[in-house]
Amino acid sequence: MDVSATYELFLPYLTPPGREKLFSIAHLETFDEGEYIFREGDHALNLYIVKSGEVAIEAHIPPRGTVTLMTVGQSEWFSWSALLEPRIETASGRAMTACEVLAIRGGALTDLCHEDPNFGFEIYRALAEVISQRLLQTRLQLLDIYGND
Repeated sequence: MDVSATYELFLPYLTPPGREKLFSIAHLETFDEGEYIFREGDHALNLYIVKSGEVAIEAHIPPRGTVTLMTVGQSEWFSWSALLEPRIETASGRAMTACEVLAIRGGALTDLCHEDPNFGFEIYRALAEVISQRLLQTRLQLLDIYGND
């Protein structure tokens, strides 16, 4: 995939060569409003970056049922489970609007990280930032859900 000015909006934690390397293995996928990109418990194949639209990250929380934990939009990563063993989705991703996402195969990205440790450091540093933000967002969401009990 060619890197353009549009893609420079993505991944502020990566250097331009790191972004170029990442986008070299990415492909564009589109989803209609309401369509599931993946479901909780699925084998995690891809790391995704939202190009346009919004994606709900949902989890089944007994006895509440399916709960939207957060919504991700342009430039945000989701399905980072594709980079971490056992590579199982810990939530579902559903298109809230028609959306375009960049899909990056977890295995291919892991291979690039092994081949280029500096690139691997950039990717896993960015991943740590995403996970840290998501844990905080999820905690706040759960406090909101259970705070009314």
